[in-house]
Amino acid sequence: MDKQRLILIWLAMAAVFTVIAYLLGASWLWAVVIGVLLVAAIVGGATGFMYFKQKKLLDSAAKFNIDLKNGKINPADLRRMYFSGGQARKDALFIATRAMNCSVAEAERRLSEKITKQAAMQESMKMQQAHKGKGKNKGQFGR
Repeated sequence: MDKQRLILIWLAMAAVFTVIAYLLGASWLWAVVIGVLLVAAIVGGATGFMYFKQKKLLDSAAKFNIDLKNGKINPADLRRMYFSGGQARKDALFIATRAMNCSVAEAERRLSEKITKQAAMQESMKMQQAHKGKGKNKGQFGR
């Protein structure tokens, strides 16, 4: 969403909270203050929640040598993260769905399939040929 639409939504939320506070008996000035403060608290809480969830995901990925900030995701590290279980498994599925642009079921199928040595060599050769001209090797799931 663009900023203009977000501000319009925030103003609409503040207006709704203001009307509710006014109907509950607050003076119009206090109703406006209550409406603005409630919207500020909601936006601030949502922003803080998303920040901490993102920080937790980055820390979880860093334990498995995955650098999400720079988009460096090694498929072997992602599989290791997937097979460790628990929250790391959920995080690996989330990372894989975003990196591969696929559904959770498809990402789970790709991560859980057993890879033979020959398939790994073919994948490695394909990645080397694809990244020869680019200069950077970000891995199979890198952007």
